[in-house]
Parts: sequence; C-alpha cells; structure tokens
Amino acid sequence: MELFSLRKDYRSPNDQYNKEGSPNTDPTLFNKKIWRVNDVAKFLGCSKGHIYNLVSIEMIPSLKKGKFLYFIPSDIFRWLLQGD
Repeated sequence: MELFSLRKDYRSPNDQYNKEGSPNTDPTLFNKKIWRVNDVAKFLGCSKGHIYNLVSIEMIPSLKKGKFLYFIPSDIFRWLLQGD
C-alpha cells in the first residue's frame, strides 16, 4: 500500500524521540472515528512531540476542543497523499 512509503517521510529525524521507529499496522487503530495524538504518532511511526510540533506550525490537520487535540483519520490520509 502506498501510504506506508509516504509515512516514513514524516518520522522524527532524531531517534531519541522516535521510539516506535516504524508505522503501526494495528487493525484496531482503523476502527476509531477520531484519533488522539497517540494514535496519529503510532500511525505515522513518530513521537507525540513530533505531532505536537506539526500541529503548532499548522502542518497537520487537527481539531482542538478545550485542551485536547483530535484528528479525523480521513483528514490524515488525505494530508499524507497531498504530501504537504
């Protein structure tokens, strides 16, 4: 699947922050309608800190309700395919 080759471009370059090292293929992740920071980090194979950095520079589509960040999986897929 092409998404796997695109996702490795979004990993944190610093190994100390990228403990996962590879994208998550957990099938239960795809059953969720809304993702949190942990879910996106697992999916992309990067750290939560990297996701927060992407959100802070508005590079990744996200929603904020109060103090919580949410992500719509279809928005994340679309963002990956756009290559922004």
